[in-house]
Amino acid sequence: MNKINTFFLQLFVISLCIEFFCGCPSTPPKSETVRKPELSLQIASIDLASFNKRIERKHISDLSKILKREQIEVLAVQGIARYPGVSTRVDFVEELSKQTDWRNVFGEMMNASGRQTGNAIFSSYPILSHYNETFEKVKSANFDAAIQASIDAGVRSVVVVSSQLPAKATPDELGQCLKLITALNPDRTNPLTIIAGNLPSSSTLHTDNNFTEVPLRGSSKSSASKLWYSANSGLQLIATRQLDTELGTLIVVQLGLFRQK
Repeated sequence: MNKINTFFLQLFVISLCIEFFCGCPSTPPKSETVRKPELSLQIASIDLASFNKRIERKHISDLSKILKREQIEVLAVQGIARYPGVSTRVDFVEELSKQTDWRNVFGEMMNASGRQTGNAIFSSYPILSHYNETFEKVKSANFDAAIQASIDAGVRSVVVVSSQLPAKATPDELGQCLKLITALNPDRTNPLTIIAGNLPSSSTLHTDNNFTEVPLRGSSKSSASKLWYSANSGLQLIATRQLDTELGTLIVVQLGLFRQK
């Protein structure tokens, strides 16, 4: 009888052990650590070329309020018209810098009969250097150009370009312009470049030049700026949106910046 009890007791203990080990959940695999950006850069772009009215101080004041509300840190502007020495004209570059307390660089495209046209970059961060590249060597180019600014964004510097490309250029000619733009970056160890302007859409030019195109949604006008950024691990697209202003469509892009390894 004792042997029978002992046998059943051993059988019971074995069954408990089997149930315990089989019922224990397996150790979950370790999840991969998601790398988070060390800084978020809020950048915007607007093209004034299609605005066919006189820009007044009120227009700039309204834009300044939008930039403040959207917490914009860097702004690229194309198609600016200035009238140096004409007191009846509001200077867009000077007035916007005054209202935002931002730094600015301006790149001239044409200066004739007291009217100056060009592109500009405004920044709440320090501007380390800048250079204006004209496309005179490109066959279809007229008075088109691109202004580049190297900006100290804290985590690392970023090259921002505000460009006006030739409107009637062929894909090959646009490729020549983009090669001139990308060649402007003096720091090859820090290839973080953001290009804004009348960039071609639905084209392989951005991938051919190692850029990622920011996707635009909604009812954006064809004249609105487009934006490309360097296709590498230093930049990450977080969000994008389009805002209608009296001066035109404002493209707002939030990019995550990673410290250089």
